[in-house]
Amino acid sequence: MKPNTRDTIIAAALDLFYSRGYTATGVLDITKAAGVPKGSFYHFFPSKEALAEATVIEYTKNNRIELLTSSSTSPLQRIHNHIDHLLDFAERDGYVRGCLFGNFSTEMPSQSDLVSRAVAAALDNWVKQLTLTITEAKEAGEISTNSDPARLATHIVASIEGALAQCKVSRSSAPLELTITTIFTDLLY
Repeated sequence: MKPNTRDTIIAAALDLFYSRGYTATGVLDITKAAGVPKGSFYHFFPSKEALAEATVIEYTKNNRIELLTSSSTSPLQRIHNHIDHLLDFAERDGYVRGCLFGNFSTEMPSQSDLVSRAVAAALDNWVKQLTLTITEAKEAGEISTNSDPARLATHIVASIEGALAQCKVSRSSAPLELTITTIFTDLLY
């Protein structure tokens, strides 16, 4: 099935915002990458800011939060599967783009409340789902930490975001791999 024009614009913008950043990407860059006339952009989006919000929503799908909620595997295994997915996703990009949430978190607060709110909502949902899964893992006896699940989830998400930023700078998986090891040997034990 051929993607519709709106989805094509979102995909092109996501790729450009993710690799270049919001400020360095213009509407003309997006329409050229999408292979659509500039009028098509404004037919679907009232502004570049509205498109950036749509890319955050689309990028959230790449994060595969649903791996944390699947009932077909144990809670701890779901956390492993989710974090393994994040590592694989970063590896496919050669560790050069970081995370769109982190990238927008540093760029957008001075530029757009709309996009900042979308990123905050995505991060809050990630923390919420991870908190629920950590709670399930504790209840199942898979982890024995006495730490508060919400505090742990917040720390894990912040650690992964920071590690992805470091991977982007070092062009290496080492910061993320070290963070993952710490998560499973020091935090979730």
